[in-house]
Amino acid sequence: MAAENVVTNSTVGLDGNSYTTSISNDQLTNDDFLKLMLEEMKMQDPTKPMDSQALMDSTLQMSSIDANNQMSAGMKSLEAAYASSSLATSAGLIGHVVENGSIGDNGLIKSYKVDTVESRDGELYLNARAQTGIKDALVDSTSDNALVLYDSDGYIYDGEDKTDIKISLDHDGRFTFNDDGTLKLLDSDGEVITDEDITDKYLFAGSSAIYSENRESFTMASVTQVR
Repeated sequence: MAAENVVTNSTVGLDGNSYTTSISNDQLTNDDFLKLMLEEMKMQDPTKPMDSQALMDSTLQMSSIDANNQMSAGMKSLEAAYASSSLATSAGLIGHVVENGSIGDNGLIKSYKVDTVESRDGELYLNARAQTGIKDALVDSTSDNALVLYDSDGYIYDGEDKTDIKISLDHDGRFTFNDDGTLKLLDSDGEVITDEDITDKYLFAGSSAIYSENRESFTMASVTQVR
């Protein structure tokens, strides 16, 4: 396809031949070079033939450059599509727990809950909060298994009122249990409560992870496990 907006200005030389003095266009194509070569051959002096091979070489170089430019544009388009697809795929990690091989102060592999994902300079990053612990849940079986609050010392609350009943906690703040598997509850003197009305009332209801309020950022490529 010929180039658009081509303007050719010609003048007649002393030998009577017409010569191109200027060409104004945005981009010369292969067709333009062929037209120039044919025009050159038509206008040349038979006794002094001009070197058409040089123009042919230029045409081949232009064709090679044009092909390289098209390939470069195609690669950029492919890279953009891949980056967009990767970002969309990584967005599926939001809300999931991942590991990247980092070791915590306790010598265990750290876990993170992903909040957001982002692309920086063509590389995907996850913004996540590190797990800092696990909190056990307590429910009241006499009140439709309503969640029961307790403080860091294990004291159980009845609404906003602190009771004298205490959950036995280990050094990590986790519940401890009696030999029969029931939750270990203590009275105000620190003695184990055996009253079934109390032991049957307060029940262990599972646990959930606690995550830091501060976010950490690391590359998607560093992730070793997803849960």
